[in-house]
Amino acid sequence: MKHQEKHFTKQNYKEINALSGLIVVLVLMLSVQTAFGQTIENIDEAFQQARELAFDGQREEARELAYAILERSPDYHDVRILIARTYAWDGSYDKARVELNYVLEKRPDYKDALFAAIDNERWAENETAMLNYSKQAVKYHSVDKDVLLKRAESLNSAGKDKEALQVLNQLEQIDKSNAEAQQLRESIKTSRQDYTLTTGYTYDTFEDIFDDIHKGYVQLSRRTNYGSIIGRLNYQRRFSTDGLQAELDFYPSITDGWYGYVSAGYSSSSLFPEFRSGAELYKNLPRAFEVSAGFRYLRFNSDVWIFTGTVSKYQGNWLFTVRPYITPNSIGVSRSLSLLARKYLAGPENYITFRGGFGFYPEERRFQNVSGDVFFTESQFIGIDGYKELRYNLSAFLSFDLTRQELAFNPDNFINVITLNGGVVYKF
Repeated sequence: MKHQEKHFTKQNYKEINALSGLIVVLVLMLSVQTAFGQTIENIDEAFQQARELAFDGQREEARELAYAILERSPDYHDVRILIARTYAWDGSYDKARVELNYVLEKRPDYKDALFAAIDNERWAENETAMLNYSKQAVKYHSVDKDVLLKRAESLNSAGKDKEALQVLNQLEQIDKSNAEAQQLRESIKTSRQDYTLTTGYTYDTFEDIFDDIHKGYVQLSRRTNYGSIIGRLNYQRRFSTDGLQAELDFYPSITDGWYGYVSAGYSSSSLFPEFRSGAELYKNLPRAFEVSAGFRYLRFNSDVWIFTGTVSKYQGNWLFTVRPYITPNSIGVSRSLSLLARKYLAGPENYITFRGGFGFYPEERRFQNVSGDVFFTESQFIGIDGYKELRYNLSAFLSFDLTRQELAFNPDNFINVITLNGGVVYKF
């Protein structure tokens, strides 16, 4: 009996162990189901929670909750559209298409799904599908202002500006004061402006000794697939003498993240270098940095080589740039540094710039005389300028600089120079 009792107790122990394990599993499963039930007890509230997660950047968590909602309500289309948008934001365009196709097969007229499909194909750079979806949206909602605007945006994104403007005409017949339509129209007009005509005037006035310097210029730039080409004619009056200089600049687009600058100029006047040229290579870097390196060459009675470069950083609406100049000469090496801080106010055509610098400032209006001799003088300067868009094709600029300039014939003695510059820019 004692042996049997011992055997029975051991068997019971095994059974109890197995039963306990089963109970634990059942409890865990019940806990999961309970939590699940609490999460989607109100599917509309759960959907709002999923939206908040998605917009807070927790897209994986948002999808998990959204799929749980679909287990309860497979045809909750807004939930499926949210899933598709999170996939599109992550660059998973094929997964987004699967969810959107499910909705559009059941509801081909569903505007939110069509908008999500348009955005997904635009980000996927699939222009044909993007335009087809926008056309489908117009088919079902031909007088809907949002749909017409979306169609115009799609056409503009695909480079079909004429068709986009036609759709905007339709939209403005329905809503003449639609601000987004007007903004898109101006943007399309701006994008079609390949030419820019600029005219400017610069005035230098010295504290004493020197006559004022007057300089004007007119330039025409042409945007091409290879980069921008700029032709410029400069005029200067100094020492009761007039002079002209012709220049040509080219900003070639090399490859992604790389572009360049090449320049050449000629003048028969002693107020300008006989010949000038320059080249610089620019590279975009991660974290909104940009660097460059290059040179400038000026031929007077003697040759002047200037080596330069930049380090720039975009921070929010600000651009910060540091540019050194290194100029070898017969008595050693002259150095200077210029600093720039630019605040963009409302787009790239509206900004204010704060500037400063010191050292040998490589500005040919100041470091040569009428005979063409070059003087390596010191200077310090501060300045401010503003650029304002007056309308989509017309802008104006104005600047003020204060310079403390060393006298070439009296070293270590300085005079003050005030420089005013202004002009207008017309795009067509």
